Amino acid sequence: MARAARLWKDTDPVNVQAPRTTSRIALALAFLALACEKEPPPGATDAQERAEAPRAGSPVLPPELSPRAPTSAAAPPAEAPGVPAAPEGPWTGPWFAVTSPAAGIYSEMSFERSKKTGFIRSGGRTPVEPGKVEKKNCTGGWYKVHSGGYVCGNYGTTDLNHPDVRFATSQPNLKEILPYPYARNAKNGTPLYKTVPSREQMEKYEPYLKEKPKEEAPEKDAMAKAAADAVARSAAAAAAAAVTPDSALPIAAQEGATQLVPSPVTQDPEPDKPWWQQEDIKDRLHQMKLDSLSADSDDILAKRMVSGFYVAVDKTFRWNGRSWYKTTKGLVAPSDRMWQASGSSFKGVELDGTTYKLPLGWVYGGNKSAGTYNIDVDAKTIKNAKTVERFVALPLTGKYVELQGKEYAELTDGTYIKKSQIRITEPGPPPQGLAEGERYVDVDLSSQTLVAFEGGRAVYATLISSGKHSKNKEKDHSTPTGEWRIREKHITTTMDGDGTAAGDLPYSIEDVPFVQYYHRSFALHAAFWHSNFGVQMSHGCVNLAPLDAKWLFFFTGPHLPEGFHGVWSNESAAGSRVIVHD
Repeated sequence: MARAARLWKDTDPVNVQAPRTTSRIALALAFLALACEKEPPPGATDAQERAEAPRAGSPVLPPELSPRAPTSAAAPPAEAPGVPAAPEGPWTGPWFAVTSPAAGIYSEMSFERSKKTGFIRSGGRTPVEPGKVEKKNCTGGWYKVHSGGYVCGNYGTTDLNHPDVRFATSQPNLKEILPYPYARNAKNGTPLYKTVPSREQMEKYEPYLKEKPKEEAPEKDAMAKAAADAVARSAAAAAAAAVTPDSALPIAAQEGATQLVPSPVTQDPEPDKPWWQQEDIKDRLHQMKLDSLSADSDDILAKRMVSGFYVAVDKTFRWNGRSWYKTTKGLVAPSDRMWQASGSSFKGVELDGTTYKLPLGWVYGGNKSAGTYNIDVDAKTIKNAKTVERFVALPLTGKYVELQGKEYAELTDGTYIKKSQIRITEPGPPPQGLAEGERYVDVDLSSQTLVAFEGGRAVYATLISSGKHSKNKEKDHSTPTGEWRIREKHITTTMDGDGTAAGDLPYSIEDVPFVQYYHRSFALHAAFWHSNFGVQMSHGCVNLAPLDAKWLFFFTGPHLPEGFHGVWSNESAAGSRVIVHD
């Protein structure tokens, strides 16, 4: 996503519970009255509900991600190295529900960052062992998480009927293409409120809501008005000349000019307009910085957005005759200034070795479809065969022919397609020291494709969008090549930045889905704001269609335990390898 981005991630919880303000309580009560829906508490009594709407980190996968049974004796074991199995069976013990913005999970009862193994966001629930351990560094006591690690009781409760549990953020919906609804801001200056504003407050922060001035009079009425104004000015000037000494008259009048020129009236300069109301702001958006968007924040206003920013929607509700979004960050945005975004339905293919196996190709880019041909190599003749749609996986034989100066790739049905119109999988050699059944990801920048492997067996293939390349060093966002391991995984995390080169615009996308960081701020992640897969599009990260990003998220290690929103790799849960090459 961003090469030198400032990443807004879920902040590490400290060992003191953040105070809840009166405005937060009022906002929560308003949402409860208008839009809140209480989830059934997790446990043995609601197994069916949890299966229908899995929570973040749940081992219950959506249909398109359900693992297939091994098709041959050579298939790797279901439990690959570094990907531990999830706990089996319904949990009958207590559940810990997080009511703070986030709660860290630690390998020991300590807040040391080196001990942190993951985190749970507001609304997340995870099974814990009965009882808790009192320690000075956590006044609420430490709970032992069933899947491993400890969570401080200051950041949640095991009382699932507690009001704060009802006010918590909705959990990602893993059955949909995107984990949340997303909305794109359409206008510069759209406010993000800390609480639901009153009508008076709306008009204060959004002056465009006030009644618009009446339309100008028709042209002939305007001309008549201008003539009347001219007559009035002449009369006023004549009256002034009758009582004003020559020394006070304009020079033209002193010299006997027939037309008096009134003295200019000095007016106070118009006060500076806010950035979002300035007429030329579209040409200067690259000068805007994220910090400046909060310059006029107060008890009501959190910040303003630039056109093109995205928010993740927790709830939609009506208030004061207007529709609103409550974001997953707990802020409030007017929906009439935004429109909802939908992710691409494109998805790569699982490789079964029969219907689909390497090499594969896809029509990509601006071509919605492409033609295939019957070619007689000996006679050097070519005839039209059929049309294939963009993003449909095309099994290839790996053979190519050149005819009339163009290169064609052979499909398994014996027809050919222009090589220039498709992206073809070209994974590199396996990494050194590969264990049997070890999972890794191969990213080919030249072909803009990705192939996932279990040991030496390719199991999944798809298109990507890597970083944009430029000969201008300042604008070059190329994805670096190398071999790394996945460092951390987040169901969602916000990415924003000011841009790293002249002309780059500030950006902010809340809760980018299925993010897997492997090197500094470079990651594999879903991109719902474009569907141009197979073409370089990003600021350096590897963009994937949402369904592909979701498949990979649950394929790679480290495994995401029940209820977790994010997890870090460690010695006992190594991250899968990511190999990026040209």
